Amino acid sequence: MNKSLVVIIFLISLSNLVLAGNSYLNPIDTLEIKKINYNDSKEDSSIWISIDYPKILGIEVSSIERKINQFLEDEFKQSISWYEELKADSSLLLDYQTEMQFSFETGFQIEYNSKEFVSIVMSHYQFTGGAHGNYFALGYNINMEDGSIITLKDILNDGSLDLLTFECEETILEKYEANSLLEAGLFENEIVISEDQDFYIIPGALVLQFDPYEIGPWAMGEITAEIPFDKIADILRDDIIFKVD
Repeated sequence: MNKSLVVIIFLISLSNLVLAGNSYLNPIDTLEIKKINYNDSKEDSSIWISIDYPKILGIEVSSIERKINQFLEDEFKQSISWYEELKADSSLLLDYQTEMQFSFETGFQIEYNSKEFVSIVMSHYQFTGGAHGNYFALGYNINMEDGSIITLKDILNDGSLDLLTFECEETILEKYEANSLLEAGLFENEIVISEDQDFYIIPGALVLQFDPYEIGPWAMGEITAEIPFDKIADILRDDIIFKVD
């Protein structure tokens, strides 16, 4: 696929990831989540960066609000150091004599929003030369009561990763209408899920996400497995902070 077409498709996707305007507002039992932008570029625009990151407002305890927002800002701005390194690398531009632009772009999507729990997905794309750009996504699942980050072990009963893996594989087989993971296009005929597996929460489901090259080729893009809570009800902990029904 032409690199320019890939960038255009990604930019369209990013524009869909963040809502128009400066804030994300839901009904009264949710929080306000503003979109803050950071951007910079080299004078000739050969290298540029644009980051949209979330700022959560309305948390009852101000110290927790500051803690969460500082964490999110630090996470979303990690690519600034990559951008600065690339901008300072004068030898790079000598290798690319065409009018090629190098870029770093970060956006986000609010997947679950309540006063007790918020799930945010960060999407990052960068082009630093080569046949195509690279992109990845990260889920941030935040307990709004104390500012802690929730992992799989916080929502699953002990020893239940095998059952979650089974449901993940079944979901992918159904999604790609395949009889095996290899037939679906994945690298292996099994998936390994660990406690640090990336995921996010949407109303009614747990979504496991895999970046390009993680379990499948770049051409397949990001692979997600949306697993309804009713399929994994037996392995979910009783003290989950978000709604599962």
